[in-house]
Amino acid sequence: MLCSVGYHLFSCHRSEKTCRRWLALDYAGISVGILGCYVPGIFYAFYCNAFWQQVYLLTVLSLILAVFSAQVHPRYLSNDWRWIRMTIFCCVAGVGTIPACHWVWLNGGFTSDVVQLFLPRVIIMYLIAGSAFLFYVTKIPERYFPGQLNYLGASHQVWHVLVVAMFYWWHQTAVYIMHFRHSQSCPAQTTRS
Repeated sequence: MLCSVGYHLFSCHRSEKTCRRWLALDYAGISVGILGCYVPGIFYAFYCNAFWQQVYLLTVLSLILAVFSAQVHPRYLSNDWRWIRMTIFCCVAGVGTIPACHWVWLNGGFTSDVVQLFLPRVIIMYLIAGSAFLFYVTKIPERYFPGQLNYLGASHQVWHVLVVAMFYWWHQTAVYIMHFRHSQSCPAQTTRS
């Protein structure tokens, strides 16, 4: 979030090169934020299964490194690549459904107590993130009230409020699952893999 604050403070700088650097830092901050959501979720979801924990942590790290590599491309910050940037971030965030589904399966499905305890929290996090993304992409409400929301209530502001809410929600979820994992012993190894 500090990267975004820096971008929004200095994006009006007279030097276009400085503005572009802050924009690149803003996008890097989004990548770090996504990584920050993945790591505690995967670490504690697969706390009792070191193999899958390492597989998913390495996969996520590889994806974020690929995003950082894409950000080096000279056209990455251009308007031509706007949809490509959004697609990249959506794909990286959406890949999280794979370990989530695998975690549900490893824990015995939707009827499992641990799944019923934590899956709704994961779903709520994705709903908040999806809502933020919809405001960001559709430019609602300023699309319908041009010029009236220049200072307060613009979609980008709603995006930031929802992203902060999502980060807070996920932080609380991570603390909750951490306490759960540290207070419960790991179940006996199952035959699932």
